Amino acid sequence: MRYHRIGYIVFLAGFLSACKTSVVSTSSTDNYQEDLSGLRPDLSAVAKSPDNTPTTGSSSSNQYSSADLSITEELDSINKIIIQRNSEKKYVDGFTIQIYTGNDNEAAREAQEHSMLMFPDLEPVISYNQPTFKVKVGSYHNRLEAHKVFQSLKKEFPYALLIPERIAVNYE
Repeated sequence: MRYHRIGYIVFLAGFLSACKTSVVSTSSTDNYQEDLSGLRPDLSAVAKSPDNTPTTGSSSSNQYSSADLSITEELDSINKIIIQRNSEKKYVDGFTIQIYTGNDNEAAREAQEHSMLMFPDLEPVISYNQPTFKVKVGSYHNRLEAHKVFQSLKKEFPYALLIPERIAVNYE
């Protein structure tokens, strides 16, 4: 009982000390000034030529004449590097649809045959990782593609799952 009173008093003291009366601001933002001259670029280096076109301090009249404006060689070399790096990748992240998982080999084969009959364009693959058989269909690079097929498969296979998986890439 004694601790409840002390706790109540501490709570009340904390609550009352946290309350603050509102103070009306007397200052105004109309007279705000800040010197930004240190951040502005110095334009005194640009001089006007006799025909009123700005020039820099260089003496050559055509500063771009010696430069080759074509950058296709640079872009081609960069593209070759990108193609080489991409061709080194053997797998990409994607999605597949798992229509069966279980310990029964016969049930896995039945699910495979049923999916072949219902969806002949899909190629179901049975994989075995002891002690589980899995039947997966499709290899999709993005979730949107996979989800369209997943919706139609879900009607026939209510326990179907859309799962992320690494997909082998063939660049040939």
